[in-house]
Amino acid sequence: MYQPELWHEVYVVLGGGAAALAGLVIVAASVRADLIMSKPHLRMRARNNTLSMISIVGGSILVLLPQEATLLGIELIVFNLAWASLPASVIAYELRKPAGLALHLPVLALSFYLLAALGGVSLIARWGGGLYLTTAAYFSYLLVAVLNAYLLLLPQQKR
Repeated sequence: MYQPELWHEVYVVLGGGAAALAGLVIVAASVRADLIMSKPHLRMRARNNTLSMISIVGGSILVLLPQEATLLGIELIVFNLAWASLPASVIAYELRKPAGLALHLPVLALSFYLLAALGGVSLIARWGGGLYLTTAAYFSYLLVAVLNAYLLLLPQQKR
């Protein structure tokens, strides 16, 4: 739980999977580029989905770096809270200027970043779930990204 070096293979897989998925989201967005560019909510979904996968690659790199658990914990807290601003900005935008955007995915994304940051807190405290929390958050985010990529490819209903 609190020994990052034991998580090497897991984070190689998570980082590689996220990188591949980021590329697939870009391909999915390219296939539907005209539609996605014409609808702000789809453009935001494609952008945020790609950036979230890049964030998982970055978080995986942090875990793969040889370093002490306490330093990794600090890095995971700062890194994930910084990336949490991405879904938080979508939520804040919708609350300020309601455009009818569904907030379930940004709220879910925000909860994943907070859970990953909590994994950093747990590493520092040497209590709780440790890297299990961060791993669960990143893996769950990968699953949501697959759903998002699929939703980008589906025909859109007219509003």
